[in-house]
Amino acid sequence: MQKLREWLVGTYNGVYKVVLQPSMPSRSTVLLVVLVFFIGLLWAYLISPIIYYNGDPSQLEQSWQNEWVRLLADRYAAVTNTSATGPEFDQSIVNLLSAVDDPLGIVEAQGISDPGFRDLAQQAQPGTAAPPTPTLLGNLMPFIIGGIVMVVITVVVSLLGKILIYPNLIEPILRRRSGGVAASDEATQRTIDAMRAARAAEAKAKESASPVDAELGPPVTRKMSVYLMGRGQYDDSFEVEDSNGMFLGECGAAISETLGDGEPAKVTAIEVWLFDKDDFVRTLTGVFATEHAYNDPALRSKLETKGNIVLMQPGAVVTLDTNTLRLQARIVEMEYGQGPLPPNSFLQKATIEVAVWQKAGAAVPAGQTAAAPKPAAQEADYGNFPTPPTRPATPAMPPAYNPPPANLPGAQPAQQPSPPRQQPPPPEDDPFGGTGDFTPIG
Repeated sequence: MQKLREWLVGTYNGVYKVVLQPSMPSRSTVLLVVLVFFIGLLWAYLISPIIYYNGDPSQLEQSWQNEWVRLLADRYAAVTNTSATGPEFDQSIVNLLSAVDDPLGIVEAQGISDPGFRDLAQQAQPGTAAPPTPTLLGNLMPFIIGGIVMVVITVVVSLLGKILIYPNLIEPILRRRSGGVAASDEATQRTIDAMRAARAAEAKAKESASPVDAELGPPVTRKMSVYLMGRGQYDDSFEVEDSNGMFLGECGAAISETLGDGEPAKVTAIEVWLFDKDDFVRTLTGVFATEHAYNDPALRSKLETKGNIVLMQPGAVVTLDTNTLRLQARIVEMEYGQGPLPPNSFLQKATIEVAVWQKAGAAVPAGQTAAAPKPAAQEADYGNFPTPPTRPATPAMPPAYNPPPANLPGAQPAQQPSPPRQQPPPPEDDPFGGTGDFTPIG
């Protein structure tokens, strides 16, 4: 699953971010196309509807179909009981009634009570199916489907035009006529210059010491993001991986807000973001704002909805923290652009250092067990083991009694002492299960 996810992320970044997104139509363009489509429908159906000539009565609006049936009923009533009535006349009425959608339903709805005319409407009924009852969803469906179709057509035409038609057909003609460099070539060159500047900044950063967090140590990811005015779609993204190549999340920098219209875009704020795979519900965002955007109340209130705002100046830092990751984005260098806009309001170029740390105690990914540290060799200590139970001592054999000599005067015969009381042996020391007799003899 991890490799599949990495493949999907890489494909998304490679196909959509690099190839398709720069050629996608803007939201304002799509909304304008849909708005024009709805205005056209409003004009066609309400303001200047289409007028039909020599149409079939079934194509008439329902009120006019009702009027058609009422006129036929009046004609039938005027001819009844005259010499003009007959089978041929009745058949002509049936043919005319068959031209509407639901002749019998219209007769009943209009309250026409002539039994002869109702019979003719009944004869005309089987050949025509009653139209379905219109619903609100059915009435809105053409507008919904039409809007979706217009959005799809706009996206497809924009992609075909910017990827195939313009660079292969229109741009060469414009280049030959002007003898200069096309706008798309300038944007491409700006992007290439930004990539070269980013590589140079990363090479220079490798020569210097990596930023070290007092708590987390060196970062697991350290990248340089370079913005140059006129660069196409400035939207850098970097994968965050640990020392073992395990995917931890993503981070990046992109345009947050621009000023004015026209090309190239005047960027007044850049946002940095951090995505943690263990906290995939949200993506944290911080904003570097120019001096003008930082002090302008309207722009500042708009940027505050995206995240914490930091005044853009060399050395300024934005910090983003998740449960397992910490991002620090630092302005390495920057330069304001010159133009008719307010001073210090848009960027000419900016270099941002993005460093990400993995916090201590981060969860080990599923399916991977962290190796336990190898214990240091030390002398075994058995002092904590309980001492073995002391075996009861076997009573010593009593000394043999020797009677005193009989020729000693005054000697009283000594009484032989009784042997000491024998203690029973412990059960575990009796290999005979308690059946042996080990009483000492003597």
